[in-house]
Amino acid sequence: MTTVLPIRPIDATLSVTKAARLLGVHPNTIRAWSDQGRLRYYRINPRGDRRYRLGDLQRFLEVAASRAQSAEPPALVALPAGSAATLQSGRAQRGKIADFQAAARRRGTYGRTTATGGSLEGPGGLLEDERHRLDLRILAQLADAATHQRDLDAALEFAAGLLREAYGYALIAVLEVRDELVVPRAVSSISPNLRLSDLPATYGIVGLALSERVGIRSDALPGIVRTPAIVSGGGAELAVPIEGHGGPWGALFAVAERPASLTAHDLELLSVAARQLAGLVERSRLLDETSQQLHRLEALRRVAEDIGSKLDLDEILSGLVDHAMVLFGADRAAVFLRQPDGQVTAGVVRGLSPEFLAAVRDFPTPSLPAIAVATRRPLYATNYRDDPRGSALRAAVVQEGFDTICTAPLFDGGDLLGLLNIYHDRPHEWTDDELDTLGALATQAGVAIKTAQNYAQMATWAAQLQSIQKLGARLNRLTSVRDIGLAIASELRELIDNHNVRVYRLSDDDLVPVAMQGQVGEYVDETPEQLRVKLGQGITGWVAQHKIAQNLPDAANDPRASTIPGTEEDLAESMLLAPMLFEDQVLGVLVLAKLGLNQFTDDDLRLLTIYASFAAQAMANADATERLSQKSAALERQLRGQSELLEVTESILATLEPRAVLGLITERLGDLVRYDNIAIEVVDRSGILQPQMARGLHATEYLQPWEPGETGLATWVVEHNEPQLVVDQLSDPRVNQFRGTAPEDGSLICVPLRGRDGATGVLTLERFGVDNRFDEAEFELVKLFAAQVSIALQNAEAHNAVEIRARTDDLTGLLNHGTFEKWLERSVASHETFSLIMLDLDDFKAANDALGHQAGDRLLSQIASAIVAVARDSDQAFRYGGDEFTLILAGTDAPGALQVAERVRAAIHEVGGPGSRWASDGLRVTASFGLATCPTDGQGAAQVLLAADRACFVAKRTGRDRIATAAEGLALAAELSLQEPTPVDPPSVPLA
Repeated sequence: MTTVLPIRPIDATLSVTKAARLLGVHPNTIRAWSDQGRLRYYRINPRGDRRYRLGDLQRFLEVAASRAQSAEPPALVALPAGSAATLQSGRAQRGKIADFQAAARRRGTYGRTTATGGSLEGPGGLLEDERHRLDLRILAQLADAATHQRDLDAALEFAAGLLREAYGYALIAVLEVRDELVVPRAVSSISPNLRLSDLPATYGIVGLALSERVGIRSDALPGIVRTPAIVSGGGAELAVPIEGHGGPWGALFAVAERPASLTAHDLELLSVAARQLAGLVERSRLLDETSQQLHRLEALRRVAEDIGSKLDLDEILSGLVDHAMVLFGADRAAVFLRQPDGQVTAGVVRGLSPEFLAAVRDFPTPSLPAIAVATRRPLYATNYRDDPRGSALRAAVVQEGFDTICTAPLFDGGDLLGLLNIYHDRPHEWTDDELDTLGALATQAGVAIKTAQNYAQMATWAAQLQSIQKLGARLNRLTSVRDIGLAIASELRELIDNHNVRVYRLSDDDLVPVAMQGQVGEYVDETPEQLRVKLGQGITGWVAQHKIAQNLPDAANDPRASTIPGTEEDLAESMLLAPMLFEDQVLGVLVLAKLGLNQFTDDDLRLLTIYASFAAQAMANADATERLSQKSAALERQLRGQSELLEVTESILATLEPRAVLGLITERLGDLVRYDNIAIEVVDRSGILQPQMARGLHATEYLQPWEPGETGLATWVVEHNEPQLVVDQLSDPRVNQFRGTAPEDGSLICVPLRGRDGATGVLTLERFGVDNRFDEAEFELVKLFAAQVSIALQNAEAHNAVEIRARTDDLTGLLNHGTFEKWLERSVASHETFSLIMLDLDDFKAANDALGHQAGDRLLSQIASAIVAVARDSDQAFRYGGDEFTLILAGTDAPGALQVAERVRAAIHEVGGPGSRWASDGLRVTASFGLATCPTDGQGAAQVLLAADRACFVAKRTGRDRIATAAEGLALAAELSLQEPTPVDPPSVPLA
């Protein structure tokens, strides 16, 4: 008796108890059938609780009812939770399957095989018309899904679930070929153990079906063909290719519940289903392409509006790259712009390394961008690293790591503006539609880029016109040629992009740079001497001579070019040159330079020519103003100089110290005549010039002594006793340049300092620069000044001679007693330590009595010379009395004074030593010494002198020819007072 189940959804699930109640058996019987594999179930939790699907129970009953005797139900496999929920349009499908099940019950058959394994096609199986009817319904459902289902994945999931549910397969999968793999797109299985993952496209029966492009059953293969099982634990496998656009799109893969349970009918049915799925895939592909085309067209419209609405070039390029990456799903992109020199530089880049950009800067040939430019259309290449069109860039492409490149040239009419390059890291076959879209985008981009460039050019022209107006106003306020040159150079740096500006002024036949501003490279270290050229020499000289402006895209290869010494000969350099013309006379040349080729345009040249006209007018005005200023300044200087000369002369004539006179000369002459160097040299007794005073840039060099036999302008002036004005010192052979230094351009004034018997020295003034030479008015003023200086020096020398005589002893040449007292007072007032040595010759009266006063005077002179010879430079020696001498030792304590006294004592012994006249006459020349140190031995001058005097007395009393200290003299402090020095008599006869 057939049990009729209540009407419930076919995928409803029941517990063990409810399933037993519906089947009319005990729950333990349900569990036993389940454990034996006769009744399909699935577990819902880790405890092992079971659930039974209503459809499985219904089929179990129908199979049992179809047999005359109770037979075992067909073996079923556990169903994964929720698998039935994957079917789309489930309610309608369940109705169709229920109809089929009812028909099967009427005929006593159900399922793909009987309980004993009998075939559906044989006696006792499902009737052919019912099977045919089921096939039609399933295929109709597939066709309906292909027609109405827009989502491909949902449709494939529906198809897989429909086929498995309808025909009881263990697994149905729709596989897609992707990059040498087959990837599951839709899978429906009866067990979680039946799983699929990505497989190589050549693996198993799927790989065989794809390669042969026919449907294949594993159980129908000959014995010699072995294919590995794709699903472990499954039955026989069947694979049918799903054709796509240009080749197999994928495969329909089925696994039977039991081994060897697939029939030719399954192969035929799934082949028809595969063809319907192929149509579904193709329809989906066409829909996707149509959608993409519409999307691209809409996106292209938006992109065109976006980039077309902007005027800033950087914004346009950024938008172009970003939109292109989105439109074509790119991994990287870049837009390159063509520069005036022909190079292509990256404008905006996304995802490309600096190394790759450097490699493609010139897009070498062969390369795909170069070919795209030549053909004027977008081109692409997959596996670009191995594409012969990119062989010149293979290393850079391998390093960068992308696979596909598509490049579109950006044109404005016949002018190449740049390139738009799009890169995919994985292979990307560009369709004709995509290439057309990219071509349209490139056209729109070319228009937008050219519009932005034109707008920028218009803005530049407006700025240039404004700058010209500003420059004219500025130049009208300037009166200096140099200031005008600097103003032009400054404006040109802002207005025309350049690396170097030079403003030349024509002077006689020389083009002299009056202003230059270098920014990079070798331009920074340029000097005026390097840049100075003759009229007609080099490109600059040619422009000045022919009065024709020049735009040189490659200056180094111009036949008129001449290389500046010390610079690179083949330097890639562009130049602009324009003559400064005033009333058809060339006043100078403006020169702009920039590294690289083709860096300037004709618009730049026109602008520079306008600048040159303004500069020429300003230069002419400056020349006239400067001439008037020079005449006015010359008269003013002459009057001021003569007036100041009177004041200076008064101060110099009032000075009687020769060194002070020399200092006043160098100080006050600068108020009359501007100089860079001044030097004063005097003729010594041997007739050789000796530097005395120098100030200025080369003061150290001027103070170098003259070498024997060396001559120069100064020696010539002394010899001829004539003043000289040398306007160009480089061209005068009498000018002796400093040793070890480079000659410098400038002028010289050299005038003699005259004495009673001729030139006693020279006064030299030097001024550097071509435009700052001494003139005749300044020369006359210096000559007048030198005459006054000569008088002042003569007066100072005469006064100095008188003063020296007043301070020194006529016989010995040492400082006299009066000078000693002043030095002693000054030393005490300094509050610094010093020592005093007093010495008195022993038995000097005997020398006078025995040999006469003349011999005594000679002995005193020799003693004085001996003292000076052993004294230090800081020691001062004095003749204190007739045969008495003193030394003031600055900064010397008692031990130091004792050492000096010992040296002096030894020197006096040598005067009367063996072989001397005094020894031969039997005289013994010795002296007694007394030492005192301030402030140890006295606080005042009288106290220090008394201490030394007492010590000297003790030395005489205790045996003579010895040194006594102030401490020894304290023993006689109560007995002795300061003794007056022995009077000094004038020399009896002059000493030779």
